[in-house]
Amino acid sequence: MPLNQRQLGHPGTERGSALMAVIGVMGVLIVITLTLTTATLYSLDFTRSTRASVQSVAAAESGVSAAQLSLTTGTCRPAFSRSSPQFTAAVSYSVSGTGDAWVAGCPPVGVPAVRLRVESTGSSLTGPASDEATVEAIFDYESAVPPGVQPSGAAMYLHGGVVFMNNANLLVAESGRAAIQVKNGNVSCSNNTVIEGDVVVAAGNLNISGCSIEGNAWASGAATLGAVTGNLTAASVNLTAAQRASRIGGVYTRNTVGTPIPTVPAWVDLNYVPSDWVDANGLPYRVAPIGLGCTIDTSLLAAAVAVNGGKPIIINALALCPLGVTAVGTVKLPGDVVIFANKFTFVNNVQFQSSTTARHKLWFITPDLVADQLPTCGVLQGDFWMKNSFTIAPTLDAMTYTPCRFNAMNNFEWRGQLYANGANDFKNNTRFESAPLGLPGIDLETGTVTGGGSAGAVARLGNMTSMRDLNDG
Repeated sequence: MPLNQRQLGHPGTERGSALMAVIGVMGVLIVITLTLTTATLYSLDFTRSTRASVQSVAAAESGVSAAQLSLTTGTCRPAFSRSSPQFTAAVSYSVSGTGDAWVAGCPPVGVPAVRLRVESTGSSLTGPASDEATVEAIFDYESAVPPGVQPSGAAMYLHGGVVFMNNANLLVAESGRAAIQVKNGNVSCSNNTVIEGDVVVAAGNLNISGCSIEGNAWASGAATLGAVTGNLTAASVNLTAAQRASRIGGVYTRNTVGTPIPTVPAWVDLNYVPSDWVDANGLPYRVAPIGLGCTIDTSLLAAAVAVNGGKPIIINALALCPLGVTAVGTVKLPGDVVIFANKFTFVNNVQFQSSTTARHKLWFITPDLVADQLPTCGVLQGDFWMKNSFTIAPTLDAMTYTPCRFNAMNNFEWRGQLYANGANDFKNNTRFESAPLGLPGIDLETGTVTGGGSAGAVARLGNMTSMRDLNDG
């Protein structure tokens, strides 16, 4: 056999090897094709899923925007919904500036909500029904204030201190709420006086030897007891450890730097501004003169209220009666009345009451003419005096505001509120029962003044403080 024939392979063997190579290449191509197809299908599915997720988040955020727009224009609804983009949003509110306590729905009028929450769930238009996203947005909020003078403040605010003595019974408030507040002065009481409510002395001493406080008491200075049924905080106390156990019902805390004491707000200056007085229907009080006699009587009030159709009135005695006003006998009120005068003097069996079974309100006001957040008793002004039997009947709620002193003695009964520079005399069978009235456009709890008096204010949505995706945990 020739040499060249022995060196060459068999033709059939070469064709078999080539076929195997082709099959191998085809297998690799098939694997690559399947891989690319799988990757492409996964990519398409991922794209659709991502698109659906983005759509659901965008829809949820649209729910927040829709609620925000409505709330900004003054309209609050408990729920919002739309089909395109598809979302449902629920509103809730909180009366606390912190924490996670929420009440479903819009805050009712009169509820002091400070935050609103919008929780919105959005759905994708292209994805499955289960593809949803929920976002939460929280906003600052100022509640609506209805027209009319809103009650606020402690039962007694006595800037410069007070003296209670001789069988005084003061039903000023339930324990747990500031009832008597003193900004810069002392509280003294003796001889069977009972104070039902909490007492706060921001800068002064608490001397209650011979009387008791049925509540808690705080004083920046020294405390001389008496008895306190609740907790006592003071710089010092005139009791041994054994005596404290029987005369302090709660815990005694020594007041040092940093010891928390409830805040007593600064004095609020109230001048004569008739337009600040607006009733619950949004109507202004009508101003009426008092007459040359400078005497508050039933016929005067009846005529003034009748002219105003039974609506509230203001009696202005500031210019006509420079020496102040008085009253004699029983004075009956047919409606709510505000009396401005430089001084009030009520002596010998004076009583104020409602002329019907309806409860009415009465304000005695000596204006503070100096806007400095301090009580300023002017040269032509004088103290509020009551002595020898003075009564505010149970059908009436009355408030005194005076930058001068308050003096009450010898059988005095009052239902209402007291805001004064202080009280020199509060003695001899006096009884005071708390009933908050407030002053127009003033929050006596904080000492803040808002413009517009008691005209009220619409609710206002504040800034968004947070927004988060609840699906992220």
